[in-house]
Amino acid sequence: DAVTWQVNLCVKAIENGNRNIVQYIVADPLRPSSYLQRYITENNYIEHLNNLSPVFLCCPNTVSINFIKDKALFDLFMLKKAFRNQPSWPSIRGHLAGQLDFISHKSINKFYQKYNYVPRLTIPRSYENSMDLFLEKRCKDRFVVSVNMRQRRLYSTLSEASTPIYRDSPLDEWYNFFNIIKKKYPDVVFLILGGYSTWERELYHYDNVIIPRTMGLGLAHELTLLHKSALFLGTSSGFSAMATFSKTPYIITNFEPFASKFVGLPVGTPKYPFALDNQILSWEKESAELMLDLFETTYKSIRK
Repeated sequence: DAVTWQVNLCVKAIENGNRNIVQYIVADPLRPSSYLQRYITENNYIEHLNNLSPVFLCCPNTVSINFIKDKALFDLFMLKKAFRNQPSWPSIRGHLAGQLDFISHKSINKFYQKYNYVPRLTIPRSYENSMDLFLEKRCKDRFVVSVNMRQRRLYSTLSEASTPIYRDSPLDEWYNFFNIIKKKYPDVVFLILGGYSTWERELYHYDNVIIPRTMGLGLAHELTLLHKSALFLGTSSGFSAMATFSKTPYIITNFEPFASKFVGLPVGTPKYPFALDNQILSWEKESAELMLDLFETTYKSIRK
């Protein structure tokens, strides 16, 4: 959602003729999370916000980011901006009514229909060259594939794990896929994105797999790697949203039919209307055979 928020923000700014964006992130200690995130509390919300903050650095038109914890003060601030006729998203009326469509692609799709492009997110600001040495040493002359496998069931706390797990990836299928690729395409290396609670330790045993988090790297580095990869391959989840609005070729798997109404696509549509070459969607549950078929087609196209 934070990723989609950034693109909606770019769209609104461009439509208002203002390409310079100032972001205000309000984190209210009295209400630090939604009902879906009860594990975020007044005692740990700053840590969660800090972990998420690199996403806000991916909006190319952002000139500054401000974090505020006093909602009443921010209400007055918004009112002041409204009196000066400064454009904002949401509008002052929408803000006071708590109306903010940060989930859907409705505005993004309308923007594309009108201008025939959408703003693309970038590597987090100041991290542009942060992973060049890593890629040179660990992935030189390799076909780099960033991977994210959704695994809510592995989350560390019960409240985190209680969020829907039916979208989780079947890990056995992924492991089989890694083994097949190792034999057929030895030049391919997979970078596993996501925190420690999103992948099993068995991945240590795969020669064609690298886990950046085990090297002390964080979300900003992972987002940088995603943008610099030859391909992103992963479940429809957080990282796939970043891939959606990047220039990186991608294969997004297990796209949830329920999400079709939010992105404005009929179930089964193979691409977003604004997708670039080799950016495809798969609505089926992952299997080694399916992923191999999708991968080989895309791999050969990119190599060509």
